[in-house]
Amino acid sequence: MSRNSPGDDPKPANVGNSGTPSEAEREARRREQWREASTAAFRKVEASAPPSVAARIRGFRERLRRHRALDTVWRVMVFAVGATLMVAGLMMFLLPGPGWATLILGLVVLATEFTWANRVLDPVKEAALRAKDAAMDPRKRRRNLTLGAIAGVLIGIVVVGYLLRFGVTIDPIMELLQSVLDWFRQLFD
Repeated sequence: MSRNSPGDDPKPANVGNSGTPSEAEREARRREQWREASTAAFRKVEASAPPSVAARIRGFRERLRRHRALDTVWRVMVFAVGATLMVAGLMMFLLPGPGWATLILGLVVLATEFTWANRVLDPVKEAALRAKDAAMDPRKRRRNLTLGAIAGVLIGIVVVGYLLRFGVTIDPIMELLQSVLDWFRQLFD
């Protein structure tokens, strides 16, 4: 006697059910797994939003998912935005700018739709949690606050010294910027 009753099997054995799923069934299963993974990643992002915003985001995304073409266009747009942010972050390693922050932001955007980006982002989240725990350690926190206070006092002394020496004017700064600009012009002449 089999465990399943005849009503449990969608195709009885005498109708051609060989026990292996057909190509269409495998494709439907793959599509469902992809949808579940995408939904899970999206729910992580929307969990941080206020409830009314999260509900609107969820409804919008579900409407797009119902239409295959719109879903594909949405995923391409998310990929383009995320990849652009990641490339900009990589460029900011050489150029001025917040390279790591932009790179991580690109991964966050990609993680809303792609599970591979979510997996890449997991070690980043763990590192951020470790850094937060280290910063909240009372001894390190006291040290950081002391160093911050010292830096603030030093910056205040420099600003007061500047104002006492030059008054409220930006002429010395403009002269410095002009000399830097002249130096750059000499480089390219």
